[in-house]
Amino acid sequence: MRSRFNKSRLVLVFVLTALLTVSLPLWAAELIILHNNDVHSRLESHVPADGEEEQGGRVRLATLVDEIRALYGKDKVLLLDAGDAIHGMNIDNLFGGMASIEVMNLMGYNAFVPGNHEFNYGQEVLAQRMIDAKFPVLAANVTYQDGSLFAEASALIQEFGGVKVGIIGLVAEETPIVTHPKNVEGLVFHDPIKIAKLVAERVRPRVDVLIALSHLGYEKDVELANAVPELDVIVGGHSHTELKSIEVVNGVIIAQTHEYANNLGFIYLNVEEGKITNYNGFLIPVTAQVPKHAGVQAIIDYWNEQLQQRLDMVVGYSDISWNGERAFVRTSETNLGNLVADVIRAAVGSDIAVTNGGGIRASIHPGEIKVADIYNVLPFDNTLVVVEMLGMDIIEALEHSVRLLPEQNGGFLQVSGLTFEVDPNAQPGGRVINVKVNGERIAPSKYYTVATNDFLAAGGDGFETFMNAKLVAETGIMLRDVMVDYISAQQSVQEPEGGRIIILE
Repeated sequence: MRSRFNKSRLVLVFVLTALLTVSLPLWAAELIILHNNDVHSRLESHVPADGEEEQGGRVRLATLVDEIRALYGKDKVLLLDAGDAIHGMNIDNLFGGMASIEVMNLMGYNAFVPGNHEFNYGQEVLAQRMIDAKFPVLAANVTYQDGSLFAEASALIQEFGGVKVGIIGLVAEETPIVTHPKNVEGLVFHDPIKIAKLVAERVRPRVDVLIALSHLGYEKDVELANAVPELDVIVGGHSHTELKSIEVVNGVIIAQTHEYANNLGFIYLNVEEGKITNYNGFLIPVTAQVPKHAGVQAIIDYWNEQLQQRLDMVVGYSDISWNGERAFVRTSETNLGNLVADVIRAAVGSDIAVTNGGGIRASIHPGEIKVADIYNVLPFDNTLVVVEMLGMDIIEALEHSVRLLPEQNGGFLQVSGLTFEVDPNAQPGGRVINVKVNGERIAPSKYYTVATNDFLAAGGDGFETFMNAKLVAETGIMLRDVMVDYISAQQSVQEPEGGRIIILE
């Protein structure tokens, strides 16, 4: 244990020595702000697609935080999280974000602003997580319709190392369209800049340093700095921007750390007589050389055990086989493709739903259905998106879907609320005929709501049509979790009506 402490201390001292300028000696610091954003449930480290070594994760981030507190003194160090913390990975998604809250409690965060993805669990679950949190949750611009605050406070005032600090929490105004509407029903997301201005004018005379803890995104943070010069610092999130060093806009410091706890944000402020007289800020990379924090690892181990038990849980039963084999879901309608598409449409109440056959990776056999079986079928971290499209654009998407027949194509669409015929002998672009939406011939100039997954909505498999569609809702809800909930509710899963895609001889 002692050798781990010494090793991490040496790593940290090396990093700080390399990054701090000689004009900022350690003993001169009055206030240190440590921060992160958009961790998205990455409690454990990960290997990036273009890398070979592990990086990131709160399990290593916590070690750096402890060592900085040891170097400067805990009373001078402020630890902030700028949102999208407790949703994204199975260790959180299957337990309503409890694992991340426990880790954040252990790490001793001083304040947290909910990101849009915190609302993915619904208001009741988020409200309970806010109770479970041993740190203040701030959201100045989110109220109920009667005007009362959703979070416990709009701003926080605390003293650190003799410096009075005010913190204002600001949530993305577009949250209602980037989560499922039912998750924010009855809530009002006010203009964050207008609210920040009102709160700042009230809090500024009472503090030495005023911080906006913002889940608004970098561009909005720049607007905020220009509109609210009463602020000293904006600790940002939402846009996953990596600001390797702090930026100053209109006299306001702006900082953001990228994502997944890949970096720990470090801001130094020297405050004299209620004014900042010196400052610096940068990112400390969370590399494989930073040891894992034993306390955080213990929490991860516990919840991973719960996760495995959850994956082994039986959620339903089937008397039939569900065809998810590659050769079929990429060339034709299958009963499993129909089921997945039906579940997507039912979850969001759209006119139609489509999902790519390449996203279905396994079959389900007769007998018990476990959570793990569903995760094998849908192994990707796909979330549900709703867009609005003209009938002619839907037909264009269907043409793109069948253009390679009879060859296998991961972009072959499984559908719900739609029926159509395909003439594989016709030229690509003229193969789809007799398209109907819920039994009625599709109207080319009529708008329809279309539910799909975020991969297709972003133009995956070459579906540029979806990229040009009007976004209705980016729910953040995992497709596989919706499937688990659906099968759990049905218990015995019945085969949906077929005959949706007729391939002519």
